[in-house]
Amino acid sequence: MMSGHFVPYQKLAILVALITSFAFSIALSHDVVLEAPVAVVDLDQSRWSAELVEKLNASPNLSVRAVVHSPSDPRAMTRGDRFVGVVYIPKGAEARMLRGDRTLTIGYFADDSNTAQNGEVYSVLNEIAAELGAEQAVSRADGVSSLGKNTNETGAMMSPLRVGFRYLTNPTGQAATATVVSFLLFFSMMYHGLVSLMLVGRLRVTRSWDAEVLTGSVFGFLARAVPYAFIFTSVVTVALAVMILLGQLRFAGNILLFIPALFLCALGNTWLAYLLSWGTTNPGQGAGRMIFLVPSGFILGGATMATGFMHGWVHDISFGIPLVWLFNFWRDQGLRGIDGQATLPLFGGAILWLIFLGSLNAIRFWRDEARRRKELRQYWHDLQGVPNREAGGPAAVQKAAASQ
Repeated sequence: MMSGHFVPYQKLAILVALITSFAFSIALSHDVVLEAPVAVVDLDQSRWSAELVEKLNASPNLSVRAVVHSPSDPRAMTRGDRFVGVVYIPKGAEARMLRGDRTLTIGYFADDSNTAQNGEVYSVLNEIAAELGAEQAVSRADGVSSLGKNTNETGAMMSPLRVGFRYLTNPTGQAATATVVSFLLFFSMMYHGLVSLMLVGRLRVTRSWDAEVLTGSVFGFLARAVPYAFIFTSVVTVALAVMILLGQLRFAGNILLFIPALFLCALGNTWLAYLLSWGTTNPGQGAGRMIFLVPSGFILGGATMATGFMHGWVHDISFGIPLVWLFNFWRDQGLRGIDGQATLPLFGGAILWLIFLGSLNAIRFWRDEARRRKELRQYWHDLQGVPNREAGGPAAVQKAAASQ
């Protein structure tokens, strides 16, 4: 533990305790999703539907971010975690409420790529439906006498408004879709990151850092991540393919779009590991910095905890972690089935993020390269100052070379 050749557990233990107790208490604002962003498809476009939208937006647990008046694909509307669900108001809703001969059902398409994010939304929608339904039932003059009518009319009198829920991404609650893939991506990225974090320390221990890395180009250094990224992409792709072929996993999108996403995230994982482990002198020191690379992405990436639990600025900063990008690609392509054109903004953001990481690595590389050249010049200058002796010295060497 104190030798300096292995993970410094005493430092790692302190960091884990501090980050867990202080950092996450600041990052996580609450344990329920407040102001959950939802969209409304209002096909009725009536006064009653407008009042319903206002009541939804007035709830502390909901925030209506968009209202459209034409049929729209709820899967496409939830891409990029823009909305946690879509409220659907059918055409003729106000007329059916006033007529009161049949219970009106309002639809809610829930993005259940993370089941925790819609827990409060379900309760709020049911409460609003019960409240509006009670107001409508009481306001009708023939409320009591209508109980003697047929079954549909009686049901409409007792419950004039109802909310129907539909799950978009995992309707049967399969563990493979909700949990197994999350752990597959997490553990695969964790071991890939562990190897990447130890790479700089291994190059220094083997004395290859100055002899091979700094004497080459920065592109050659960054390209060392390619074989690891290729192996990561191949292994995860094969694992997903086996689950899909065995019928254990539903992949809604195009796997050919997800493969480049795996490769880009793996490259980013290694390049970020370079930055985290740049000053390490042995592989053990790099491995000890794993807590900053992958586990935080599992917590903040929306795999098990709703992103709505976090402050908005924390959600934005979390995109500096490779696993957060990977979970976003998985939700859009694997669960929601977003097509290639709609995924271009996510790919564009990931490429810009890689360019940023590559630039930071290049800056540090060129600084070390300049320092190395300065040291070599200083060594040569010191060697020039060594007194000339019969057996050698720079002057003797130059004289011998001239005589030849």
